[in-house]
Amino acid sequence: NKIVVTPAGEILWNGQALNQNGLVYQLQQTLKYPVEPELQYQPDPQAPYDAAAKVLQIIKSSNVTKFGFVGNEGFSEFNRAPNSQKP
Repeated sequence: NKIVVTPAGEILWNGQALNQNGLVYQLQQTLKYPVEPELQYQPDPQAPYDAAAKVLQIIKSSNVTKFGFVGNEGFSEFNRAPNSQKP
C-alpha cells in the first residue's frame, strides 16, 4: 500500500484520492490482514509540509507497524540534486 501527498496537498492511496477519514479507514483495514502489509509513504518534494505532517500523524496513531519512506534515496547525498549524475 502506498500513500502519496501531492503538491496540492491531496492524499492518494494506491493512486486513488481520499480524505483524512478515508485514510484512517484504509489504515484500519490493513491491520485486519493475517500478515500486515508494508505501508510505503512518498510525499512529493513539493507537498505542503502541513499536509505531509498530518498524514504522518494519522499513520502514527493508526498502530501500523510496517512502515517505510519511499524516494529518500534521491537525497542520500547532501549538496546533490535528485537524479543528478555522480561525478
